[in-house]
Amino acid sequence: MIEPVETSIPEYDIFYKCYNFYLVLFSVIFFLMKIGFDIRPFLSSETGVGVYFKNLLHSMAELESDNSFYLFSSSFKERFPEELLPDFKNRKFRDLRIPVSILNFLWFRFRFPPMGYFFGTKLDLAHSPNPLITPGGKKKIVTVHDLSFIDSPDLVMEEATKYFTPLIKNSLKKADGIIAVSEFTRSRIGEIFGKDLEDKTTVIYHGSDLDNVKERKPAFVIPGKYFLFTGTIEPRKNLTTLIKGFALAKQSINEAKLILAGCKGKQTEEIRRLISILKLDSDVIFTGYLDRGELKYLYKNTSALVFPSHYEGFGLPVLEAASCGIPSIVSDIEVFREIFGNYPLYFDKSDPESLASLLTKIWSDKSLYNKKVKEALMLSTKFSWNKAAKETLETYNSV
Repeated sequence: MIEPVETSIPEYDIFYKCYNFYLVLFSVIFFLMKIGFDIRPFLSSETGVGVYFKNLLHSMAELESDNSFYLFSSSFKERFPEELLPDFKNRKFRDLRIPVSILNFLWFRFRFPPMGYFFGTKLDLAHSPNPLITPGGKKKIVTVHDLSFIDSPDLVMEEATKYFTPLIKNSLKKADGIIAVSEFTRSRIGEIFGKDLEDKTTVIYHGSDLDNVKERKPAFVIPGKYFLFTGTIEPRKNLTTLIKGFALAKQSINEAKLILAGCKGKQTEEIRRLISILKLDSDVIFTGYLDRGELKYLYKNTSALVFPSHYEGFGLPVLEAASCGIPSIVSDIEVFREIFGNYPLYFDKSDPESLASLLTKIWSDKSLYNKKVKEALMLSTKFSWNKAAKETLETYNSV
């Protein structure tokens, strides 16, 4: 019988142990990052970008323990609530009394001072939740939610056009990585700014946080049965078609009400006048801004979400409605088809009669309603902030 030969040589064992030790040490020293975030979008009233960044960072904090995270906020009047801070293991936080307008001017126009200056260090990476670079990272990532301020400037808030349009091309070119929230937005980046920018863009879909939100009944009187719209009252949301379509539907479903849940915008007074002309004053309820708990309550108790937008980069309210198990009636635009497939009921965004027909149908047809509820719950399982956080961390590592 042949005895096996001992091939291990003590000197080589020691060498490989030392090699592995220094390899791990090298990884720790050179691949752990100092990552900076401007968390002002969820300082107070959370709208689209604030909801995105808050949920992304909180989900990231549940996954990440090794990198160092630098969280920055500033406002002359408001202080950032510590209970809203993402719970990163290695976290540094600065909340300075600098007016928002002054800091935005310095950052957007001059990219100065670098964010790391406020922490006394140099950051390896800075992630901006909007298309303009946050200054201070050796590597820079931006998120592009949509390009409505370029594609349809007459439909959006003037502030978005004023800040983003003159600066975005240079910002995207200087970014080391771009995150888009849909393939539609990614393709528009390529069509407007060039294939090279599309190639360095990664698509990462949103999730919904409403499963983790405790619903809370709003203070105003809730009607028995109602349709729900949520969003800012601005031309991009196409509320003119919504109000006209709702007025037509009322001829068949007189008891129906409509709740407009969202902040006032540049079209608020125009929509109020249209409501008065159509004699709908007692049937349409303006809520103003609602917190996430109040919004969840309205989703849970509505007959359907109606989201008639001319233009979106993703359409987060549609996903939120799906996560609450309710049907959605939406405008037939490319991005909704991409993300939500056959779950919503689609109508021609310029045709109030098309919308009225669907409002009447979902209100009266119980089998259709139940079918859309099942499809809503199935769709919502495909998206999560945890998945978005993992893919975002992968993007950080790739740049």
